[in-house]
Amino acid sequence: MKLSTNQRTIAFVVALIVINTLAICFTLVDKNSYKSTKFYRYTRQRFAWIVTTPPPAYAIKAGWAKVNITPSFKTPIANNEASQSWTTVHDSIYTRAVVFNNGTTLAAMVTIDLLMMPPMVAQTLQQRLPKVGMDWKNIYLGATHSRHSLGGWADDYMGKKMAGEYDERLVSQLTDAIIKAIVEAKKNMAAVQIGYSQLNFEEAGTKTFTENSTPGKKIHFLKLRKLTGESAIIYSSESLQFSSSSSISTALSRDGAGILTDKLEQRTESFALFMAGPMDQSKANLNSPNDLKEGSIDSLVLRITPVLANLPLHTDSTLVAQTVLLVQNDPQVRITKNWRLKPWLARALYGDYPAELKALRIGKTVFVGTPGIVSDKLLPDLLSIPVAKRNNLVLTSFNGGNIGQIVPDTLYYENPNPYDIHEINRFGPHTEAFFGEMVQSLVSSLK
Repeated sequence: MKLSTNQRTIAFVVALIVINTLAICFTLVDKNSYKSTKFYRYTRQRFAWIVTTPPPAYAIKAGWAKVNITPSFKTPIANNEASQSWTTVHDSIYTRAVVFNNGTTLAAMVTIDLLMMPPMVAQTLQQRLPKVGMDWKNIYLGATHSRHSLGGWADDYMGKKMAGEYDERLVSQLTDAIIKAIVEAKKNMAAVQIGYSQLNFEEAGTKTFTENSTPGKKIHFLKLRKLTGESAIIYSSESLQFSSSSSISTALSRDGAGILTDKLEQRTESFALFMAGPMDQSKANLNSPNDLKEGSIDSLVLRITPVLANLPLHTDSTLVAQTVLLVQNDPQVRITKNWRLKPWLARALYGDYPAELKALRIGKTVFVGTPGIVSDKLLPDLLSIPVAKRNNLVLTSFNGGNIGQIVPDTLYYENPNPYDIHEINRFGPHTEAFFGEMVQSLVSSLK
């Protein structure tokens, strides 16, 4: 059929619009080696600028506190596909802080009972810390990855899809609570003895727990005890996700992580702080999560209690904290194997937040916090680095940045991909290699 002049004009205009839209919104994946890029050189320079920590003035002191963050107003439930608001409170949610001081370094570990540490909260916190005498580089952040906790704390498009409609009151309230927890923890600091242990689990139909070493199957514990007998437990898991603690889909809850923390506190008469570690967020695992149910939590607590009770403790003065900005290449949010969103569109959809690595060394235990989710498949390689053989290396996710999931580079082009391709390795095809090198450099600097 012959097209009229008007029809040809319309077809030409439509084709022109489509071509321009594609050119404006999409571009090819950058497959060049990260070592040839400016962002790599700039990040390497930042490691050269790290200043050696002064010698300690005295043995580590520590204090701890928690603050209830259950809002008085309704908010969306994060990770709720229907964007429903919570209708009832199954269990209260908290932020918890442990503050450390050895006379020359004042540092804090902070976790929050949310799906992640919201980037907007982290940015607001950074601005307010100087007023309470804290340095941003010495603040180590994490989250419990509670999937039925409150949402409404993200104002970018993808954040709203994940956490529900943005409520500006929440960022202020959550930041206030974190500041309060840090201040309260500083008030009750006293000399502590410390000790590290780990418990390993294997999956064989049901989860069983042993003390054998299996990379990617650990729960790490750092115990602190004051001379008064008061104690705190900082713990993190690998490859472990928790089921909901409520049968009501609109009940606000910390999920199984909250149950485990409560039961640990009751059995050990201690303060407990949990941070989610590396995990498997593949599509198969999300669709059929191998979550830890409440009955298994009871079994786990029975295994943990004697380990913590018999844990050798000692005095130590080594306390080193560091934060390094990962100078990012243009974001590479993919839509197909070889095509990605233009950087401006990726930032518009996902927000434009800094990506940082955080590290905190307490005695012989080194915590490394990452700006997203670390795949548990990376653990064997990361735990084989020389520094990890001399120290207890603990990786945690959700440090206040959000670069999606960091997975093995070998899975980047796999088809069909076990992950949502727009969520993985947003530094590009070499994200794992870049990330592994940066972790090793950061940990090596903690002297």
